[in-house]
Amino acid sequence: MNTTADPRRPAMRPPGGEMPFLTHLDELRTVLMHTVVACLVGAIAGWLLAPRVLEDIIRRTVGQAVVLSPVEAFNERMKLALILGLTLVLPYVFYRIWNFVVPGLMRRERTMILPMALGSMVMFALGAWAAYAYVVPLVVRVLSGFMTPSMKAEIRLGALLSFVYNLALACGLVFQLPLVTMTLTAMGLVTPSFLLRQWRYAIVAVFLVTAVITPGDVITAQIVMSVPMTGLYFLSVGLSYLVARRKRRTNQAKEEVQGA
Repeated sequence: MNTTADPRRPAMRPPGGEMPFLTHLDELRTVLMHTVVACLVGAIAGWLLAPRVLEDIIRRTVGQAVVLSPVEAFNERMKLALILGLTLVLPYVFYRIWNFVVPGLMRRERTMILPMALGSMVMFALGAWAAYAYVVPLVVRVLSGFMTPSMKAEIRLGALLSFVYNLALACGLVFQLPLVTMTLTAMGLVTPSFLLRQWRYAIVAVFLVTAVITPGDVITAQIVMSVPMTGLYFLSVGLSYLVARRKRRTNQAKEEVQGA
């Protein structure tokens, strides 16, 4: 029987969970290669979807956009293709990275990080979709109301897409608020009563944050985003209450088991 190890085959992981350094690097290289290939495939799919998405964005907002250089349409389609491609393959990329990282995590870390990461991606996607379907068309429609009959709107394609990207990113970050609040409550850093008492400061902070994350000096965009952000804050207070109540019940059950 041949007992010589195949040099092309990665070494088996020891029972203790530790991996040789070279094997670790080899696995990292495999993950990176798979990630790059997935991103390339996603970019190809994004390139095919980009014209439909571009038409839908223009239809929802300004109705017609102009290009000021021969390469602008190509450049903007390429940017959108990369964004769409990354969005399409993000679940697979996360799966590959998670499989690479999870062996080095403790059991408690696994149970905490995975739900938080998945929840963060879902909430960011919801925020970006809210911007795409609601916030951007509403802001553009409100701003168009300030035009006089002698004005003619000629919106540049690059400026329109930059506006969409910025608001989508801002809304995605804003939608992380409930998840952050629940995490802080679970860690014991904040309580629902504390959050509720700070509602005045929270509203001021909401307007300050929207002034920073909204593009340019668009006051209307700040107001439109401040209203749902305020609603998200009070939703976060409610979710914080649920987390605190569950945590309190868990602690009481532990005390009853220890006292029995």
